Formats: sequence, structure tokens, C-alpha cells
Amino acid sequence: GHRKSLTMRSAALAFQAIRPRVSISSWTPPSASLPHLPTHQRRQQTSNSNKSSTSLASGNNDTNDLIDLAKTFINNKNAAGSGKSTLDGVFDMCSPTVDLYGLKGEDVRPGFTSFFESHPNLYHELLDEPTVIGEGTVQYSFIKRWRRDVDESEENGDGNYEIWKSIDPTKPRNKVERLWFDDNGKLEKVSVVEADAPLDLN
Repeated sequence: GHRKSLTMRSAALAFQAIRPRVSISSWTPPSASLPHLPTHQRRQQTSNSNKSSTSLASGNNDTNDLIDLAKTFINNKNAAGSGKSTLDGVFDMCSPTVDLYGLKGEDVRPGFTSFFESHPNLYHELLDEPTVIGEGTVQYSFIKRWRRDVDESEENGDGNYEIWKSIDPTKPRNKVERLWFDDNGKLEKVSVVEADAPLDLN
């Protein structure tokens, strides 16, 4: 009886530790007048970059390392989208054979750079914490926004942003961004897929 009580208590504590998924309906788009990373996220970016450097050097991809690498990838994209840095932070995370949203080989750098140029102030925000779903594989749902092309005759176009949600019941859409890392912590593939898509790299 005592052993059964301990088992039930452990199960209850494990259930309470599960974090609830962030509701899309409760998300408020970032202010269009603040396209750059908030101060606390810039600090987080520096912290995560240091952590990811350690994991890259050690070649040890445990759950926390993979989550930190995923956040660093997002922060590097946001820093480039805001004009705070170039996309070199993203490219440095890639393996030589990376498949970056379908871009491969010599097409990776020019293709991804062109995408950012056509999506000014591109910004990604997590809907929930990245989740490790397999060996070297992590995924997350997200929202991205970027500034529309605005007619020059408009007095103020700063508030004109496109919003795209990876999970949107009105479409309907149920997608995630999935990242595959090799044993050295380098990106093998990045793709937006159905949330229940198979884990293989193909």
C-alpha cells in the first residue's frame, strides 16, 4: 500500500510539471513600432549563443542543448531580420550539407539572404517551448511577421505587417518548424512540416 501511494504521488507530481501549451487566441502580435529584439531577448540571445557554443564543442546533444540550439537559431534569424546582425549567425550553425528550407549547397546563402530581403523586419516568436521529439530533432510552433511593401504615398506604413501562424484553426493549419542536428550540433535540415509528419530527414 505504501509503494502504491508513492507511485500515485510521483505520477501526480509529473502531471503538474507539464507546462500548458500557449493558446494562439491569447497571443498579441509584437508592436509594429518595435521591430527590433526587446532588451531581455537580446540578453537571452547572448546567453543562448554561449550555451550553444559549448554544446557544439562538446558534441553532446542532450535535451537542454537541443532546446538552446533551437532558440539560438530563432534569435539569430530575428537579429538578422531586425538589422542588428547579418545571417552569418544562421549559416555558422549549418553543416556543409544542410537542407535549409529546401535550399542546398551553393543556393543556401544567396537563397536565404534573398528571402530576408523580400521579408523586411522578419521576426519569429515561439508559441511554446521547443520540444525534443527524437535523436537530434527538435520542433516548435511559431508566429512570424514581416513588414508589407507599402505604397510611398502612405504617410505611415510602419504598422503594416503580415502575420503568419504555424497553427491556425481558421485555415486550418497545424504546422511546426522542425530542426535536425548532427552529432556535432550542426544543422542538417530545417523545414516547416505538419506537426505529425514522420521524423525522417527525407
